[in-house]
Amino acid sequence: MKRNNWFKMLTLLVIAACLLAACGTGSTGGDAAGGKASSSDPGQSAGSKGGTGVNLTVMTNVVGESAKVLQEIANQFMKDNPDIKVDFSAPGAEYENIMKMKMASNELPDVFATHGWAKVRYGAYLADLKGEEWASKLNASIKPAVTDDQGKVFVLPMDQDKGGPVYNAAVLEKYGIQVPMTWDELMKAAEEIKTKSNGEIVPIHIGGADSWPIGQFFDFYATSVFISPEKNDAAQLLDGTFDWNRFDALPQMFLSLQEKGYLNKDVLTAKYSDSAKAFAEGKAAFGIYGPFLIEEAKKLNPDLKAGLMPIHSVAAGDAPTLVGGEKTTWGVWKDSPNSEAARKFVAYYAKPENIALVAAANVLPPGLDGVATNAGSLTADFEKFKDLRVFPYFDRVYLPNGMWDVMCKNGQDLLAGGIIPREFSENMKKEYERLRAAK
Repeated sequence: MKRNNWFKMLTLLVIAACLLAACGTGSTGGDAAGGKASSSDPGQSAGSKGGTGVNLTVMTNVVGESAKVLQEIANQFMKDNPDIKVDFSAPGAEYENIMKMKMASNELPDVFATHGWAKVRYGAYLADLKGEEWASKLNASIKPAVTDDQGKVFVLPMDQDKGGPVYNAAVLEKYGIQVPMTWDELMKAAEEIKTKSNGEIVPIHIGGADSWPIGQFFDFYATSVFISPEKNDAAQLLDGTFDWNRFDALPQMFLSLQEKGYLNKDVLTAKYSDSAKAFAEGKAAFGIYGPFLIEEAKKLNPDLKAGLMPIHSVAAGDAPTLVGGEKTTWGVWKDSPNSEAARKFVAYYAKPENIALVAAANVLPPGLDGVATNAGSLTADFEKFKDLRVFPYFDRVYLPNGMWDVMCKNGQDLLAGGIIPREFSENMKKEYERLRAAK
């Protein structure tokens, strides 16, 4: 009995061995065939080299309604191009950190936004788009920000960030104040509003708890103090020879707003949303933000009357300016395996009707010529100031990457009484030199 059991077991082992051998032989052929089948499975990405479709990765820094507009255009693109699937991503505040990691690994999205840094930060990663049909239509104001001296076109600018501080028209009308065009006129207007309203209306509201509104002040007025005057410090800031004792004037200007009672008393605890609320309720006359403050305030008060001001000139004989640069952009990763589809995607957004949608969503002028500006109540202001000089954001050109946070934090410390203007400048100098050396 035991012998029969042993014989049966041996027979089963032999049969199993034969089956394993057969499976092994079939497996080799099956893997090869399986590999071929996998690369041609319906819906699988085959890149730009052919196949049944392309899986395009797209990432933007914009959020809210603007991101929804971009997403809707992407959805329509997929309907018109069913062989291209778009993986659209808008991670919001984490965008910059995500992109830093992707640059470090040289694994970027096929199409991505450059949020003001097309040339300086992302230039080496971007394909040249000068051969695209829309490239010849770049608006003259935005062109310097998205092209270089050799003619390379880094990105498609769907709109352009053109603006300056804003004012509450109802407040100015109430006290018979003209829109100020110089720093001295702004100070005079602030004094009149503070005095005539018995302190009930804040001349300038800043949400300092968020820190970036403080940085916005320095980014705006650094241009008026150091760049736009005929005698300026542009070359010295670029080559590293700038005398940082001269910078004292800017933090002193900022501190004087607090000392004269022109800022909201809760400047260090108020947030940007508080500025919008005060502006909407007529409790603030000026906002050192940009046109977006008006749109935010109109969510609370649709009947708000407000307008755009230029950045006030500071030096005698100088003229006011506007700040400009990139806002909503698409660039193509130079090493994208889906380059053809990526360029097709970008060109789709360059259609006049799509440029108009994006520009209107941000209440800004379009980045391409041949598209009418539809900025609502601000359209007249953009037309009024169309001939003013437009300078790029100060920190994007004249400060090494990483200085923005330094300006914001030191501005908070200045208002809190932790440092004086001289120390503000010293802190800026140290970080400026450290970051330049690191770069």
